Amino acid sequence: MLNPPVSLRPNMTALHNPLRSNTKAVVFDVGGVLIDLHAEGARRELIEKYGFVSQSFARLTRSSFESHPRSITELAMIGCVGTSEYLDAFLHECGVKDLEALRLNRLSVVGQERANVFAIVEELKRAGLICCVLSNTIPLHWDKLRSATEYPSFALFEHLFASHLIKCAKPEKESFLFVARTLNIHMSECLLVDDTPLNVDRAKAAGWQALLFRDAAQLRRDLNDFLCYRNI
Repeated sequence: MLNPPVSLRPNMTALHNPLRSNTKAVVFDVGGVLIDLHAEGARRELIEKYGFVSQSFARLTRSSFESHPRSITELAMIGCVGTSEYLDAFLHECGVKDLEALRLNRLSVVGQERANVFAIVEELKRAGLICCVLSNTIPLHWDKLRSATEYPSFALFEHLFASHLIKCAKPEKESFLFVARTLNIHMSECLLVDDTPLNVDRAKAAGWQALLFRDAAQLRRDLNDFLCYRNI
């Protein structure tokens, strides 16, 4: 006999856990969670075809917000620099000065939608949860992600919070405060799904619930525990 499909079924053992019974909003990271990322392939192309130095790449793409001065990527993520300045910083380090090729390289980082994760988003919405995006992103990538043709499933979300538009980024507490205030809910009522341990840890420190994303199957299992009180 075939096994029944896995779903977010109530788990009676966790019904009385107060940390899991007050969730109102599930907030998803984008890169590495909702979509594929091809950062390694793009990095390798810059090094092999355009003479980029590994140390320069690491310096320009640092995005932990833990070191100063901030990298050009971090500055773009919080809206301090635009696409032209961002690309110029990379072009300066390239042995081959081809701006259009560089732009396409930086765009190639952004991959396709993950249908199995968006299926979970749809289930959460049917259960009455607010579903949102909180993404550390740059204008170049965000313009691509806003394409309804390439990324139609983003229409599922009630709110799309992009770091360069709200002028703050994960793991900064201000980003978590901004989302909760916009949604008009308490910090403890927000649940972050993110693939970066630092973001998960800082979200918890700010008062959010948070899950470290590994894959869709694991996310489904974790949500079964966090949202067990809801009859999904």
